[in-house]
This record gives sequence, structure tokens and C-alpha cells, in this order.
Amino acid sequence: MYSEKNNEGIFVEHAVRTPTFRMNYEHLHSYVEFFWLKTGYCTYYVNGKEFHLSPGDIFIAAPGESHCTRYEGTVLCERTVIYFDLPVLGEEYLSSHSDLIRKLSVSGKVLMVKKGLDQIDTLIQAMMTENNIPDDYSSENMVLLFKQILLWIQRYGIFIYEQVDTSTGFDEDIEATMRFVAENYDSLITLEETADRVSLSPTYLSKKFKLVTGKTFSEYVNFIRLRQATQMLLTTDDSVTEIAMKCGFNSGNYFKDCFKKKFGVSPRTYRTQSKNHSFE
Repeated sequence: MYSEKNNEGIFVEHAVRTPTFRMNYEHLHSYVEFFWLKTGYCTYYVNGKEFHLSPGDIFIAAPGESHCTRYEGTVLCERTVIYFDLPVLGEEYLSSHSDLIRKLSVSGKVLMVKKGLDQIDTLIQAMMTENNIPDDYSSENMVLLFKQILLWIQRYGIFIYEQVDTSTGFDEDIEATMRFVAENYDSLITLEETADRVSLSPTYLSKKFKLVTGKTFSEYVNFIRLRQATQMLLTTDDSVTEIAMKCGFNSGNYFKDCFKKKFGVSPRTYRTQSKNHSFE
């Protein structure tokens, strides 16, 4: 079994904690800590900041940053932690995914869009098997599996710190709003419904959301929808109209207008140019 004392740059640790479990000390290490909470609730403490995690959330603890966890709620907390040194990913991967590597160098929380959760779970289970019953190929295979996990996060993960200023702490109302959008972007979402979910008035939520994120509520919803649409354009053969509907746009023409405004080209041109570029 690979462990902290016996590994080749990457290893996995799985545990089920009671809600009363608390790490009584902060610690730090030279590798990246990738924490995935499958069930239960917990709080991550990093450099004096608190990050509350719900089922399906991911937390990245950057190298050299002091942190600890506290589990809470009323149900057992199942979590998996992947520890890895960045060089284990390989020079080519690091150079071709500079944006992702930048994200791994900052401690923060990642909300997963629901479409990515099953894939993350399957890949983590495969990594745990390789970690616990290793052979001559296990270390290399674990790296390959983890690279896939990272790409799924790029596709379906929302790195919170990129959307809000967390320098003075994190606002739970805004996080709850972002989570609701992540889970329901493919449906009709209204400011009024969302405000009701987070127990705020629509007017107050609108003002607060703009203040914290720099985007209006509707701008943020379209931001998430367009981000998912770009992935579908590159990874499916669905028509532009089908993608528009699956991403929550109620009009193909409105989708095309929003897409061109953000990316400068139509969805069809974006798909064609991206596919042609991949063969250069």
C-alpha cells in the first residue's frame, strides 16, 4: 500500500469520520492536498480562514499552507484525500495546462457541477484500488487517473476564489447562491426562486451578489451556462440548438447572441476552429 512514507510522488488516503472528529492541530506539507468530501459536512481551516464543505465539494490545500479540518453535522463523513507532488504530473502536462496548475497553487474550494460528480467518484475509486493493492504499474496508472480527475474539474469545477474576493472571509449566502446555480443551470433559474432558497429578498441578493462577485445574477448564470456549453461543443456531436436547451437557454438565438458576445465567434465557428486547432 502506498502511504506518506512509501510513495512515488502520489498516494491516496480514504477515511470515514464521525461528525465529532476534529483535527486538533494545524499542519503543512510540501505537496498538494486534494480533498474530496463524498458524504457529510466539514470545515477546512487554512491560514485563519474557514471554508465549509458539503457533499461533492473539493478542497485544494496548497503546499506550505497551514491547515486542519473539523467534521460536523449528524451523518458520517466519508472523505478521500489525494496527496501529490506537482512534478509527478510530468513536464508536458504541466506546460500544456498552466491555468490548471495555477489553480492548484492556491488553497480554495471547488464546487462541482452535478454532471462531473459520478466521474470523479469512479476515478477516485480506481485510484484507491491501485493505491491499496499496488503492482509495478500502479504508480503510473494512478497518475493517469488523477490527470483525468483534474481535467474533469477543469470541465465541471467552479473555483470559488476566482469568482469572489475571499480575503476577508467567505460569504455563505453567495456560496449557497453559486451552488444553486451550479446544480440547476440547465433549468429555468430566477432571481426570485434563488433568493427564496437562500432566505434573502431578491433585491438584497441582487445587490449583494453584484458587490461580491462583480457580476449581476443573470450574468453569472449565463457565465456558468456558456462555460458548460463550450465543453459540450468540444466533447459531443449535439447540435447547437440541443446544447442551448441542455444548458438552460430557452432560445437558440439568444444562446448564439450570448456566445458570440463572450467569445467573438458563433458556437458553430468555435466548434470548428477548436477541432481544426487540435489537429495542427
